[in-house]
Amino acid sequence: MAVDLQKLKRKMRGVVSTRQVTRALQMVSAMKMRKAQDLSARSQAYRRGIEELIRSFEVPASVAVPELAASPGTATLLVTFASDRGLCGPFNSHILNSVARTAREEGPGNVDVVSVGWKVGAVLTRRGYKVLSNRRRPAEADRPAFLAELGNELRSLWASGRYRSIQLLYSSLRGMTVLKPEARPWLPLGAAEHGRHGRVPEALGVFIDEPGLVGVYAATIRRFLDNALLVAVLDSEASEHVARMIAMDNATRNAEELHDSLKLTFNKARQAKITQEICEIVGGANAIGKG
Repeated sequence: MAVDLQKLKRKMRGVVSTRQVTRALQMVSAMKMRKAQDLSARSQAYRRGIEELIRSFEVPASVAVPELAASPGTATLLVTFASDRGLCGPFNSHILNSVARTAREEGPGNVDVVSVGWKVGAVLTRRGYKVLSNRRRPAEADRPAFLAELGNELRSLWASGRYRSIQLLYSSLRGMTVLKPEARPWLPLGAAEHGRHGRVPEALGVFIDEPGLVGVYAATIRRFLDNALLVAVLDSEASEHVARMIAMDNATRNAEELHDSLKLTFNKARQAKITQEICEIVGGANAIGKG
């Protein structure tokens, strides 16, 4: 069967254009990933510092701290952090699978979702999950206001008494490997982790609590929870950029392989056409000579 050389040329041009786009997306994701990783590392360092500060408080057991108290609720609230867009391999589907697994473990009607990352929230809604809110990921400039709004919503839901626990579900990085999503407890805070030990870090020395020990302790707990949300957003963003970088690298390699295959087919077809034309010319010349 004759091969349409012009059609092959159009396909090759289309593959080259696609390869240029995927390579550009790969480079952009690499730059964004480095920035997100740097921000995440700094947030993690801040988290460790504030956690050490919380451990230093010696708060009487009689003082009620809502963030440490167990809830009478029976349901679990998952706060998912995913992407608003696609082209990032299995990044979003891993979050969806983790939600489904938790729902099976907890039982029907015992898992609600607050979604950060519109795409996952929309899919969960279509699948029949109870999605209380679905937000798009914030731009860097809007991040503080976004986190404050999200934190207030989660505290309000915790105060309702419906939930036994609130968990943050997001992917993180180990080197350049995107780990599968892991649910990290947000509320209640574990007593073992923030158990009012009264051990003052040497770096802090002796300090005075103003306006009062309980007030400072509660404010520090709130700051710790806010930072946990920031770490979730930044880790999720860095993971998304790595996932997209890997997906675009694979797409670029596939485009190169397809282009090479089309080029080989094109060259073979062109050579066959040239050979056919030469044969026709020689045959015509022989016919004229015999005539």
